[in-house]
Amino acid sequence: MKNYLRNRLFSQLSSTLVIRARRNAHIIGPACCSILYPSPRYSGQLHIKELYVSRSERGKGTGKSMMRFMAKLALEQECLSLTWNAEKSNAGANRFYQSLGGRINSDIVNYSLHGELLSKLASGSSSEPGYCTG
Repeated sequence: MKNYLRNRLFSQLSSTLVIRARRNAHIIGPACCSILYPSPRYSGQLHIKELYVSRSERGKGTGKSMMRFMAKLALEQECLSLTWNAEKSNAGANRFYQSLGGRINSDIVNYSLHGELLSKLASGSSSEPGYCTG
């Protein structure tokens, strides 16, 4: 875990903000978010990648407090929106987000590549037009 935190989550390339809710000395809810800048004509978008509240702390206002904190952060950073994803199968999370006023964005389709499909795209030729370097 220490290696993961140092070399992944808190690496220079990560740009992940880690928010934590505490009760006394115990962390009861971590959240990870990033500010994305989609284009020069739009202000930023604060995107929440993960939000978790310990099972024993759910229903006590911790999640709402974390969401409020991130909403304030988004406004302080002049972001136009706060976005996040939730699994369709997680009914509790979806009820919670809807209770905050969260709306499903039917204009967006979330795509992903995993495993062999990810490797296939990555192995494309570097001689293709528009080849990118980092």
